[in-house]
Amino acid sequence: MKDGKFKQLILDAYKKSSKGNLVGILYNAVSTYGFSDMKDIDGFVKNCNPDMLYLKSKFTGNEIDVYEWELENYKVKESENTIYIKCKNKMEVALMY
Repeated sequence: MKDGKFKQLILDAYKKSSKGNLVGILYNAVSTYGFSDMKDIDGFVKNCNPDMLYLKSKFTGNEIDVYEWELENYKVKESENTIYIKCKNKMEVALMY
């Protein structure tokens, strides 16, 4: 997305995954990386151009594949420890972290 929403979602989800209850995997044209393998998330997002993000909540089991071109919006609700993600032609998914 030209507005940077997808990359910001990656950064926000990565930060929330540090609590240990959110699994994240990034995909680009040639590779796959889990959040737990990341040393420099900012550099990866900037240089490797990921186009798909898989997220799964260990609390609820909810999961979603977020493709860059499908992401409509997302919001982080700190009070609920939840990330809400809305993709085109899909229902909004809530992922607790």
